[in-house]
Amino acid sequence: MKRLAVFLALGGLLSSCVPAPLRANPDAGVRLSAALDTPPLRPITGESNLYRVPGPGGLIVQTDRTAQVTAIVVPPSGGAALSETVTTVPGQATRLPLPPAEGFTQVFTVASLGPLNLQGVRDARSVNEVARAVEQATSAAPRSAYTVATTVYRAERLGSLRVTTNVPGTQLRVGGRLAGTAPLDLNDLPPGSLEVSAAREGYRPATQRVTVSGDRVTQVDLTLRPLAGTLRVQSPVAAEVSVERQVVGAALPGQPLDLSVRPGVLAVNVTPRDRALSAQALLVRVSDAQVSLVECALTAGAYTCIVR
Repeated sequence: MKRLAVFLALGGLLSSCVPAPLRANPDAGVRLSAALDTPPLRPITGESNLYRVPGPGGLIVQTDRTAQVTAIVVPPSGGAALSETVTTVPGQATRLPLPPAEGFTQVFTVASLGPLNLQGVRDARSVNEVARAVEQATSAAPRSAYTVATTVYRAERLGSLRVTTNVPGTQLRVGGRLAGTAPLDLNDLPPGSLEVSAAREGYRPATQRVTVSGDRVTQVDLTLRPLAGTLRVQSPVAAEVSVERQVVGAALPGQPLDLSVRPGVLAVNVTPRDRALSAQALLVRVSDAQVSLVECALTAGAYTCIVR
């Protein structure tokens, strides 16, 4: 999914791309940890840090010293918001509420050993504007007086897939990942385009690209068709044809017998109606979507068949 790839790329690059004032400070006199208060969803698409709208409810922060802690929330549309500022107790977890969000959201949690006036970050339209406001708020404090922790997540209106096939028990893959067997309901999928495929031994795989929409169930019906090749028997004289000891028809002069059969190695018997001619027994390999030809000939009174 294109949006998934973009989100993962942003998450992976964030720590190296954010401006210096918003990076963790290894020289800070306070150590800070910050984590979302609810675990993310684990959709079959493999996306990480995914939540339903309105997103996680809060941030759990912890410091090794008493500190002033504030979260700066930057939604995808800009317009940064500030959480309340809390005073932490060393080693004790404290929860900071987060505002509702939709889309890719960045949270920069600032911990300082003294009060900071971070009001300048309100309504900042970009991360760079947030960085400038934090730099201004900390300009009078020593570099060791504060540090920042970065958290990212994505909140979406999620959709569902209902996948059925004409062959129950068919193995399904969604976005290239094994999802289960049909019929199958999949929930908590981020919106976007993905590929659904079904496979089962003896059948041609079936694939369909679908678009998942938020707050909707998308129905996917896949039709698998049996693997089949063509066995063709040509004979200059009328002959009965048996496959795996079952009579399946007759080949007549100028009228070859065409049979749709499952791929594999088949025991084929061709028996001329003229009993003076010898019956022929052959092993014929049939491949999917191909023609395997058994060609019989009558030469100097001798009846023979070969596989072409």
